[in-house]
Amino acid sequence: MKIFYVHHAERNVIGKLSQSDTITKLGEKDASTMAETFARKQDKYAIKAIYTSPYLRCRQTTDILNAQLNLPVFEDARLNEFNWSENEKWSDCQKRIIACLKDIVNKYGEKDAVLCVTSGVNITAFIAAAYHIAPSDNLPYPLVGTCSPIGFDLTPSDFE
Repeated sequence: MKIFYVHHAERNVIGKLSQSDTITKLGEKDASTMAETFARKQDKYAIKAIYTSPYLRCRQTTDILNAQLNLPVFEDARLNEFNWSENEKWSDCQKRIIACLKDIVNKYGEKDAVLCVTSGVNITAFIAAAYHIAPSDNLPYPLVGTCSPIGFDLTPSDFE
């Protein structure tokens, strides 16, 4: 199946970073443009659902996407970013996200697609799942541009 990692829209940071940061006006426009692109591709990708982190910026991005796509939305805290305040290990964050991806892949058919709206550093776990890289505290956490969809082809055997 196809899983599209979607980085949330540009975040509006006022002061200290917060999980309740909203998205900017530019972020709203970017998310709307991405929604139009996915809507035009519905005949190519059988997008069945959107999975989102409960963080406000992810939910707002999801709401804009779904205004055009009209898909079931599932909120899953396993898609939250690295939890610095709880002293979560980087490898544990990757394992948490990979477990979420495994559950998603096992729920849908091989020709289906889903969108996963999450934070930038989480791309590492998507790459690890797709390329069979073991979670590690030594893996980098690269940042990707906002509203950047990246497609991964995953099957249940990727998680064995």
